[in-house]
Amino acid sequence: MNFAEKLKELRKQKGISQEQLAEKIYVSRQAITKWESGNGIPDIENLIAISNLFNESLDSLLSEEKSLISKHEFLYESRTEYDLDSPKKIDLRAGVAHEVIIEKTKDEKIQVIAAANKLPYLAQQVKVKIVENKKRMDVVVKHSTDLSDIAALDNLFILVRIPEKFVADIEVASELENLKIRDITFDAIEFDGKAKNAFITNATGHVELNTNSNIYVEVNGLKGKLDLNQFHAFSKIKFAEDQAYYLKNAGRFTRFVDSDSKILVGKRDLEDPSEPTELIVELNGWKSEAQIN
Repeated sequence: MNFAEKLKELRKQKGISQEQLAEKIYVSRQAITKWESGNGIPDIENLIAISNLFNESLDSLLSEEKSLISKHEFLYESRTEYDLDSPKKIDLRAGVAHEVIIEKTKDEKIQVIAAANKLPYLAQQVKVKIVENKKRMDVVVKHSTDLSDIAALDNLFILVRIPEKFVADIEVASELENLKIRDITFDAIEFDGKAKNAFITNATGHVELNTNSNIYVEVNGLKGKLDLNQFHAFSKIKFAEDQAYYLKNAGRFTRFVDSDSKILVGKRDLEDPSEPTELIVELNGWKSEAQIN
């Protein structure tokens, strides 16, 4: 079932008209008609609104849509590969991009793919530099001066595939719309920078998000720990229905709340979960708030 069919079915199950749906997510009825007729896909903010309204994950809503970067259907693509022979701590400095995707590969090469549909000079505008030493590998994505940050933020996708037997610690520094971590097991992935959205799917390890910007996080199969380290910022976290988790508030003047702003964990909590759980979510920082949906 594609997105158009899924949206129409969810709307009918809820017993609301196109006009009522449009009012609930603050768009025009014409937009709903366009999406349900298969003539377009909502932008990420509207997709999140639809996801929250129907309590459906984004992965579920878009499960039958084509993934351009995995299908290699971008018009422009630049690929860099490098052999690995042992686990490395990988430092990825991606600069400004629309999306950074981190996943595993069964190959023994680390693959860094830059892709876009509207950057015809991508191969000249985006270069990847890899520097390796005994225990560390630096991966730097560099933009030429004629590629603006605005163009990169709107159009540039970066896919990083890491050999599954060599995955260790990964540090990512970037400014982007979407961070995607999927189908990978690791010791730790640490993100520093700005990201509007983070999607974690079928992953095992410690994910640490260090960002002072507001962020939406969707978790669909994570085992380990998720740290949110923020300064005076607001997070929204959506879990898959079968995702078990434990909330731990370790910050100063920080708290977890539910979708009705009811406080779930509002004070420093140093107790371990009474029962084993597959995921611990810890909120750190100062004057930050995480809403659980």
